[in-house]
Formats: sequence, structure tokens, C-alpha cells
Amino acid sequence: MLSLLVVVAFVVAAAFAGMLAPYAPGQIFIEYINAPQAPSFHHGHLLGTDGIGHDELSQLLYALRASVTGALVCAAGATAIGTLVGAVAGYVGGLLDAVVSWLIGVVVTMPALAVVVLVVVYNLPLAPIWYGVTLMLYMWTTIARVVRAEVVALRQREFVEAAHAAGASPLRVVLRHMLPNAAGSVLVAATATIGQSILIIATVDFFDYASGDISNPTLGGLVAQATRGLGLASRASPWWLYAIPSLALGLLLVCVNFAADSLDDALNPGQA
Repeated sequence: MLSLLVVVAFVVAAAFAGMLAPYAPGQIFIEYINAPQAPSFHHGHLLGTDGIGHDELSQLLYALRASVTGALVCAAGATAIGTLVGAVAGYVGGLLDAVVSWLIGVVVTMPALAVVVLVVVYNLPLAPIWYGVTLMLYMWTTIARVVRAEVVALRQREFVEAAHAAGASPLRVVLRHMLPNAAGSVLVAATATIGQSILIIATVDFFDYASGDISNPTLGGLVAQATRGLGLASRASPWWLYAIPSLALGLLLVCVNFAADSLDDALNPGQA
């Protein structure tokens, strides 16, 4: 529950970044260029400033919005595609199931990070939401595997045979009787997909494949800026420029994973 509350807090902060951030994204304070200020309650910058003169709290909130948006787009799209493909393959079976299983095997052999990097390299600049679209075209395979396994297991159950005997159409059987029973496993897989998406997006941005627009910061981009010492003559960033975005990213990933594990224990107690 604590992990879930932390995740909800991050999502709320991302959704209302425009209202919570004290300054606009990319706003520069000239007096702090090449002279970053440490976190303090006294100079109007709670989490300090960076070497370019940005307010770190504002940049962090907008970076959270970018990362969470991309991850949610990926999870929603991957869940929709994976549920459709997995349900059809598991229900129909036969040659179609074999083809879908082969396709899933082909897709998962390609590293997700490499796929995103290749797409981004040839499509710079790329907004964070398009990271999510790119990832969903890859990560639907996880959801499809879960749904297919659940549908195959349910296909021979008595209540499904009773629905067929009562004259229910295949579409009604799948939507009304099978998918609701697989909802728990799908929710767990979708939650885990959010964490994987956040990590991949942050990694790609850290490799300097972000949009490059300072008004659209990302978590990986903030860590990359600190690593390169952007805006600092000494090229040595102070501790808070590393620590704040790294801690935010780490805490978000840990809590998402804990939430997924807890959902799995709660929704699938027989498999715990």
C-alpha cells in the first residue's frame, strides 16, 4: 500500500506539474548560470538550481510528467494490443496460435533498448509520448503471453462450456467470461510494463537521445546533464544535480515494482 501511495503521488505530481512547479520549464535565472545554488528554503529554489540557471524542482516535476506520460502510453497501448492478440490466439488455437507464438518469440529476441535507440536516432527530436508509442509496439508481447495462457487455461472450464451450450457467441464468451477472469494477471503485467518503460525511457535519455529541448526535461536527461556538467566551467556538477533526479527515478521504479508484486500476491493468491 505504501508503494502504491508513492506511485500515485508521483502520478499526481506529474499530472499537475504545471500547477505545482514554481517556475516554467526551462526558465533561466541569469544570476545562477555557472553558479548553481544548493537546496534551500531561503532563496526561492527549494531543490536548488543547476549550472544553466534552472530551478531544479520545476525541472524535476516536468521531467516526471514526461517520463510518466510515456510509460502510461506504453502500458495502455501494450495492454490493448496484447489483450486482443493473446485472447484471439488462445481462443482460436491451432495454426493462428502457432503463428502468434512464433511472432512473439521473434519480437522478444530484439532488445527493447536497442529498438528504441534505433527509432530515436532516425527520428530526432522525439517527444516522450512517442517513446511510449514505440515501446508499446514492442512490449505488447508480455501482455499477449499472459492473456493467451489465461485463455488457454479457461477454454476447457465448465462455465465456458456452459456459455457455449447456452448459445453465446465466441466474442461474448471471450469478453464476458474469459477476460474478466484474466483481469488480475493482465493488471499485474501492465503495472510491471510501466516500470520497464520508465527505465528504458530514462536510459535512452541518459544516452543523450532526448529531444534536447530544455523546456521539456526528462529524468534521464537531468542525470545526463549532471554527468556532463552542463553549464559548468569546471565540468564537476554538485551533488544535488545527481542525487535528486536519480533518487526520484530510483524511488519511482522501486515502488512500481513493489506495487506490481503486491498486486500479484493479492490478485493471484494461488500462485504466491
